[in-house]
Amino acid sequence: MGWGSDAVKRFRVYLDRTLFPAAPEKSSGLGGWEAGVILISLVALGAILQLFRLGPSTALNSLWAEDGRVFLYGAMNHGFFDAVSTPYAEYLVVMPRLIGEVGAIVPLHDAALAMNLTTVIVIALSGLTIWFASASLIHSPYLRALLVALMVLCPVSSIETVGSPTSVAWYTSFAVFWLLLWRPRATWSAGLGGLLILVTGLSTPATLFFIPIAVLRAIAIRGRRDALIVGSFALAAAIQVPAMLFNDEQVTNSLWTGSIVSAFLQRAVDGSILGLELSGSTWVDWGWPFLIAIVAALVIYLAVMSLRSSSGRLFAAIAVATSVVMFLASAYTRAIGDVISWHAGVYNNYGDRYAMVPALLLVSAVLVLLDSHYRSSRYKLSRGRPPILALGIAAVLLLSLITSFDIRGVIGRGGPPWDESLRTATAKCERRDLAEVLVYTAPEGWSVPVSCGSLVSGDR
Repeated sequence: MGWGSDAVKRFRVYLDRTLFPAAPEKSSGLGGWEAGVILISLVALGAILQLFRLGPSTALNSLWAEDGRVFLYGAMNHGFFDAVSTPYAEYLVVMPRLIGEVGAIVPLHDAALAMNLTTVIVIALSGLTIWFASASLIHSPYLRALLVALMVLCPVSSIETVGSPTSVAWYTSFAVFWLLLWRPRATWSAGLGGLLILVTGLSTPATLFFIPIAVLRAIAIRGRRDALIVGSFALAAAIQVPAMLFNDEQVTNSLWTGSIVSAFLQRAVDGSILGLELSGSTWVDWGWPFLIAIVAALVIYLAVMSLRSSSGRLFAAIAVATSVVMFLASAYTRAIGDVISWHAGVYNNYGDRYAMVPALLLVSAVLVLLDSHYRSSRYKLSRGRPPILALGIAAVLLLSLITSFDIRGVIGRGGPPWDESLRTATAKCERRDLAEVLVYTAPEGWSVPVSCGSLVSGDR
């Protein structure tokens, strides 16, 4: 019994040192209100940059796919608790449904603006969460800022995931991954982190891929603040899993194809380094030889840096393994391997949401090992001149951000403007004396059934 107890204690100490260390205490020298202003400004900047990826007119005046047909419609036609607790696509989707409730509260004319603005603010706040949660493993503020930018403006995201309430939980899932590694210093911050974990876990089964790291966190639990983090994850899983098991809805039949592996290499591995647009264009021009070179470069980097870094090896192993399992399992269960893989001479952005978190996990492994390596060699990235390796990695990742930033020219996302669709629908109601009318959204073929009595007036 004593030997077993000692082994557990040593294992807990090992986890504290490698996966769950406390963040270094640093004082910014700013007062409370000054720090608050800076944080609010950064959240606003993150939200604005997301809007500019689509173009503000499109981002604030259009609804995408399920945003309108499922979430806004459900909020307008069902009671709050009924709407929020109703599964969609085989699982609970609490966060998109809550955003749908925001759209239902405001006048119908402002529904798209309210829902999409709420979405980009939630994503920006998730970025702020990652800034604090990753401080224990990424001490360099420059590398942490880069990680936050890569999440908020994710280079592998495109028309399906940018500024869309339907896909917001993919962003917050990545924040949940980092929150499971975080040692909060205050009970209130642990409570906020636990709330984000709970709501995200009730919005997507993606967080279930983090069960191994949640179990390790439970083993290393130290107090009530840690208990809030672990307990929130466990509660969300305890509700989401039965909802999935007892749900009669069937979206697809699982299908494994060899293209799932190639899609992982193209969309997650190559995309994590070069982003969607640059990785896609290099695939079109150079195909498999270039892709193999990129994959080999990443594998060699991870292997060498794992050997040379003083810490971060366990984190990197977990992040890479989670990335692989998450992508392959998602593509298999949704039977999308043939759809999202790229064929010779062509690439597409279909299913970009499935590559987001796997790609960001690979980037996290790269940055944690890089930060650990230079800390172990007593070189502080936050002081002096950064070394060539760090500059090179940062430059490549920033290039992926730049080349994949503008998606305004991607066909299909803009669709009919929301206000124009409302005017057209209003005219139909008045001309044909209808009780209900379809308000068309993007992409083509999607619409929101709306009662003619709830439409805005013809003058508006």
